[in-house]
Amino acid sequence: MLVKTSMEYKAAESEYAGLEQYAVAGAPDPEPAQNSAEEEAEETEEEEEKTLTRNYNRADFPDIAVDHEALKKINGSYVCWLYAPGAEINHPVVQGTDNEFYLHHTFEMQKNSAGCVFMDYEVDPMLSSWNTFFYGHNMKNGTMFGHLKNYINNPAIYDKEPYIYVFRPEGIYRYEIFSFYLDPTDSKMYYTCQTFKEYRAYIREAAKKSVKECAAKPDPDINIVTLVTCSGSGSNKQRFFVHGKFKDVYLY
Repeated sequence: MLVKTSMEYKAAESEYAGLEQYAVAGAPDPEPAQNSAEEEAEETEEEEEKTLTRNYNRADFPDIAVDHEALKKINGSYVCWLYAPGAEINHPVVQGTDNEFYLHHTFEMQKNSAGCVFMDYEVDPMLSSWNTFFYGHNMKNGTMFGHLKNYINNPAIYDKEPYIYVFRPEGIYRYEIFSFYLDPTDSKMYYTCQTFKEYRAYIREAAKKSVKECAAKPDPDINIVTLVTCSGSGSNKQRFFVHGKFKDVYLY
């Protein structure tokens, strides 16, 4: 079993190292599509209806360009690229039809216990859900969400790198971490809120559970992302949660 696990880890590590070529530092961002005057008017009206805080300063975001089209060709379930420098997360993300398949399959859909970083199948891949969940294994070699506990193990990490970035074809979404903590395996913090009242209660509970008082504070009018991985083993098994609230978006 140890040999099998070691071989699977090595295979997964090699695959994801190869995928790094699709997220390149210093490369130009995608060129915006040329729209007709009618389409531009519709987009302007749509932007006015949105509550997203738009940031026009590209320098406020990581100098990374992601080839979304190439990643989509490799796996049609690809939805975004997740980058969290404080936790050394730099991975493509998929969304399956359930939350089981990608626990045991890689991005290239090879059966492997290392799995893949994936988005909860019930949330909107456009990041409009109140709470967008991302899951990844706590890999011993540090890949996937193997370094997520950096925020607990080294408090200075949060102060230096408090942001989570989600790269999508239309732009880069930035989230500011407001809470992180360990919880039981049957944690109620897995809950997908169905009403505004439930969401308000959820973010209050998330902030209360945090092991550190973060500079960012949750706001019921702003949606969040949640990164989750396992921690410990046997009777000491827990789940580690990191919550970030939407801060702003840079649209290409």
